Amino acid sequence: MAAITALLIVAIAASAAMYMLSQQSALLGQVVLVTARAQADLYARAGIDWARGVVSADGKGSGGFDSLGEAWAQPIAALPVERALVAGSLADEQGKFNLNNLVGADKKVSANDEKIARRLFASLGVPEELVPAIVDWIDADSDLYTTAGAEDAYYLGLSRPYRAANQPMVQVEELHRIRGFDPKVVARLKPFVTALPVRTAVNVNTASAEVIAAIAPDLPTEEIRRFVDTRTASPLKSIQQISERWKALPLSAVGNDLDVKTSYFLARVQVSQDDVQVASEALIERKANNPGVAAIIWRRPVY
Repeated sequence: MAAITALLIVAIAASAAMYMLSQQSALLGQVVLVTARAQADLYARAGIDWARGVVSADGKGSGGFDSLGEAWAQPIAALPVERALVAGSLADEQGKFNLNNLVGADKKVSANDEKIARRLFASLGVPEELVPAIVDWIDADSDLYTTAGAEDAYYLGLSRPYRAANQPMVQVEELHRIRGFDPKVVARLKPFVTALPVRTAVNVNTASAEVIAAIAPDLPTEEIRRFVDTRTASPLKSIQQISERWKALPLSAVGNDLDVKTSYFLARVQVSQDDVQVASEALIERKANNPGVAAIIWRRPVY
């Protein structure tokens, strides 16, 4: 009996020791992951700051135009930093149609931009009747723009009620909250539309053929696509060159709807460290009156 009791005590002690060691190991693993995550977050922030510096440096020597052949447009695939790999890229957000253009600074709907949005939506296979819902989301009043729109009365009647923003969109993902926009529609639109804090023209040197065609419906589609295929090597360097290349363009579109320079860029940074992967993105504004200065408008993690 004494021997059996001794064996039981030893077995219990060994089990308790193993449990404590396993708990300690799990705790150490969590500490390592948390530390790696914190370090990766710092690298991601540093990557965004680096991107801001690239935008600022480009502004000092861009020559008054921005194109896909410049250094800022070249992505970094994998840059080793101590125990981490950092990748990143910059995208021209003015290569897309700014949905906030639909309502002007005077709080009135821009008829010209509404036509552009409708043409773009139709070319992408998205119902153009969704455009009024965006107008109602952005405009400051609570009156329906058209019967296809939606204001508080609609949104407050949902199972999870909320109100219309009644202000410019901050991020294009707000489309998910607007009447008629499901994930499939938003995914279709995202490569072609953006949400910027002020009215912006589209940069012809970075825009897709679909966006240019929506702004300039009188231009032959093949002519637009030929330009898109060759513009990296031969970008347009002034708004005068836009008029010279496309004489069919209305004068009101040159400089107002189409331009050759950019003030807003989207920076994306991915960091891999140990078993941790972190991604972050930020909207960077390059000051139009001081191109050598760039500021971060917003920053967010990417899941």
